[in-house]
Amino acid sequence: MIRFLLVVLVGISFLGFSQSTKVKFFDKLASSKYISDGSEMYNVGRTSDALMFFRQAKVKNPSNWKAYFWLATTEFELNSYDQALMNASKALELTKEKSDGELQLLLGKINHKLGMIESAITHFKNAKLDFGDKLAADYDIPIYIAQCEFALNEQKNGVQNKRISISDKLNTKYDEYGPILIDGGKQLFFTARNSETTGGNLNPEDQRFFEDIYHAVWNAESGEWGLNAETFDGINTEGFDALSFVSRDGLYGLGTVNTSASKEKTTTSSDIFEINTDIPGTWGGLEIIKNSGINNSFFDGSASITDTLYNEDESYSQTMYFVSDRTGDKTLTDIYSVEKKNGVWQIPKALPKEINTKGRETTPFISPDGKYLFFSSDVFPGMGGYDIYYSENLGATWGKPVNLGARFNTVNDDSHFQIYLNIKKAVLAGIEENEGVYNYDIFEVNVEGMDFPFLK
Repeated sequence: MIRFLLVVLVGISFLGFSQSTKVKFFDKLASSKYISDGSEMYNVGRTSDALMFFRQAKVKNPSNWKAYFWLATTEFELNSYDQALMNASKALELTKEKSDGELQLLLGKINHKLGMIESAITHFKNAKLDFGDKLAADYDIPIYIAQCEFALNEQKNGVQNKRISISDKLNTKYDEYGPILIDGGKQLFFTARNSETTGGNLNPEDQRFFEDIYHAVWNAESGEWGLNAETFDGINTEGFDALSFVSRDGLYGLGTVNTSASKEKTTTSSDIFEINTDIPGTWGGLEIIKNSGINNSFFDGSASITDTLYNEDESYSQTMYFVSDRTGDKTLTDIYSVEKKNGVWQIPKALPKEINTKGRETTPFISPDGKYLFFSSDVFPGMGGYDIYYSENLGATWGKPVNLGARFNTVNDDSHFQIYLNIKKAVLAGIEENEGVYNYDIFEVNVEGMDFPFLK
């Protein structure tokens, strides 16, 4: 019903253009100049600034379809999918049936994000015809079509999404992600990007607030989560801070820090750190792992680790899994494993091609016994964006990744999955609409009664 009303509103908003008005020559020139300047800003990552220029381009020449195309492109980048649909639809109207591959591709992506799957497939197929097979493959259009078909198949099979918001109080118009539970689900750690971030700094790459780590405790009387504001005072920096793992006893954690764009400059890139405590829920300072094979000049983060395993030769070890873009020119982001043997970190190695693709694999979570690896990928057959998968450790290799399906995944990004068998609950991060913008929120899923190998 909501999507039907949106389409009606799109049509109504464009009635005023049914009779074209003559645009002055110099206004046309100004519109083209705004588009040129805006596209330069967009291409260097100044998305919000570019948006202003494209809005001016539309005002100067309401008949310029490229102004609407670029405006929709920028709004899509800023996760304003409803506005992007309106402007991309207007661009399509103004092209007067002259097909444009990039516009069709954009409309496909927008409709896909909004869950309008059949419309998305139509636009993706139109884009494929415009581009030709080779260029369409370069734009990943066959992957997008496969994702839409996967989502439609889940719908036809009646698979219902089971996620629910972990808290309407904690989920805001900003990004919240990376949920971690301890203490039988009574304590929650998560990462958020909001205006209260330490130092109030903006990430220069996307002009949004840097991340901080947060701690919340469940209040049984009120039935709500309450924030413990001081838990991570000694850990959060004025740059990027994220927590990715906490041991079940709450005494050990792993996270990622990057202060290269803040005044501290204690790191030159994103590094993995450890934290320890004697009292669950309280932490001292962080210790960056001193191993050049783990932390180097590339992005390294999103770490998860197994329980300590004791061997017959009386040695003991753990295996950590983390994400790195050290071969990003070939495979974007991959998942690596590294053994900590008798307390000493060994040499990391990339997981095999059964897991790592030429796309992006991220946010790994390893089961305590090391038998199952959960992660997100944007390449394997899925519903769209990042989907969550699991793979079984077969010893010499890994089993084929299995998509968790529409009970967990949506047509948007889904990531940061963790599961707790003792309370029959999983948590994850996914995209949700908040005040007209689609951003990350944190969710929980009751896994009781589900039939997965890792639940047995």
